[in-house]
Amino acid sequence: MNRMTSYIRRQIAGPMIFFTLMLTGVMLVGQSLRTVDLIVNKGLSLQTLLELTALLIPGALSMILPVSLFCAVMFAFYRLWQDSELIVMSASGFSVWKMVRPALELATIVTLISLALNVYVTPLGLRSFRSEVAEIRGDLAAVFLQDGQFTEPVSGVTVYVRERTRSGELHGILVYDARRPDRAVTMMAERGALLSEGEGTKVLLVNGNRQESELFTGKGTYLSFERYVLDLGGFGGPSDTRWLKPGERFITELLPPFDNPRDEEASANLITEAHKRLSSPLYAFPLALIAACGLLSGEYSRRGKYMRSAIAGVLGLGLRLAELGIAGLVTSNGAFAPLLYLVPLAGAVVALFVLKPPVRRTAAPPEIVAGAA
Repeated sequence: MNRMTSYIRRQIAGPMIFFTLMLTGVMLVGQSLRTVDLIVNKGLSLQTLLELTALLIPGALSMILPVSLFCAVMFAFYRLWQDSELIVMSASGFSVWKMVRPALELATIVTLISLALNVYVTPLGLRSFRSEVAEIRGDLAAVFLQDGQFTEPVSGVTVYVRERTRSGELHGILVYDARRPDRAVTMMAERGALLSEGEGTKVLLVNGNRQESELFTGKGTYLSFERYVLDLGGFGGPSDTRWLKPGERFITELLPPFDNPRDEEASANLITEAHKRLSSPLYAFPLALIAACGLLSGEYSRRGKYMRSAIAGVLGLGLRLAELGIAGLVTSNGAFAPLLYLVPLAGAVVALFVLKPPVRRTAAPPEIVAGAA
């Protein structure tokens, strides 16, 4: 029996790994599209993009693991039924509860992993991701790392650098400044460097010229210079003054008392996020049991299995969508918070009831029937 249990466990674990990798890849591709502007406008390197994407993996896994378990359980039991292995197991005395046991063991592991991700790893990764993005947006040095490309470090300013040396010196600089609506300024310089002194971002231009033209009158001025300091202003504020969104906070930071007025205004969203973090791992159990119901409940008829599998798929999707709906209710009224925990538990109880084998009534012996007559 232990060998048979291990066999079912392997049949579920293999597809679960596959579905997890596939769904994680799809979700990361969608989330990484948010950093496309950093690639186009900031010249972000592929290595930095991969590092930023890796910070999003914990958050993706916490949502994907219960779903991948659901898909894996349904796929594994469908394959066992298709190969008539479920019928052989049942005929050999292997009960439904023993067939479901490997799925429940994996559901327990998924629940613990998801809880660890939600409590610590996911907010840490998301906080690091947004801090890195804010730093990249405000770090002008990242703009000039790409030679021979036009970039826009701030709105209205386009910069071109032919070459950047290892020492940080810039060669062949072209700057087009259109931040003022009534005039445009074009500057060219043989070389230059970034200045980190004072507030904001400044560029030192050496041996160049400055051409300014009024857009409405057509008048222009021309100025040659040996040294010129271009002030681009401050942008991409420091990360320590940034308000942390609910997804970036640890559990203790999502619960009252709150320190600042903005947290007080968003207290409903913060508290809802805390309940979602703690309750979402529980959905692994009902999802695994609902998937098992599609193929382990009822008789082993082909038509019935197809119908029950389809119903199980719809119920699993509905359960995940119910979590989103309940979260909206909790945000509007905190009294609905227990529903986030009761719904997955109720789903698991109902699925266990459906999986319960029917009581078989045996016919009475002929002697008893004759005696009664």
